[in-house]
Amino acid sequence: MVIAMKKIANALDKMFSYLTATFFVLVSVCVLIQIITRYTPGISAPWTDETTRLLFMYTIMAGAPMAIKYREYAVIDMLLNNLHGKARHAITIFEHLVICAVGAVGAWQAYIFFTKGLKTLSTSLQINMGIFYVVPVGIFAFTTIYSLAVIVEEAVAMVRGE
Repeated sequence: MVIAMKKIANALDKMFSYLTATFFVLVSVCVLIQIITRYTPGISAPWTDETTRLLFMYTIMAGAPMAIKYREYAVIDMLLNNLHGKARHAITIFEHLVICAVGAVGAWQAYIFFTKGLKTLSTSLQINMGIFYVVPVGIFAFTTIYSLAVIVEEAVAMVRGE
């Protein structure tokens, strides 16, 4: 069971890494197209503005679960650096419980946003916005799952006395 969970976690890690890199490359390409078409007479690409904005949001959202898993997010750790043992684990568990709560509420709100997006079209691309709005549901859900994994990891370390 543990081996299967590790394989799933590794597959998710690869997926989020590739997604983040892909979205970033696509943002770069869209910006490059914007720059080229802005200074080329007779060529216009109005879709690049909306596409760049959506891809930039996806870059951040795809990287967020990985930041939670590897604890690479911005944090003020003056208090945490001065704590050791169970107190440090307890603070970390509390921190990730808050992240879980925000992730759960965010997933629910993103789902509501997604259902409303199914009824609208994008301005310049003229495609259903539900396609774009489904991604935050998954990202918030995975952020919550990764936070729960950190909570379990910290609880096990606290029980072991590490």
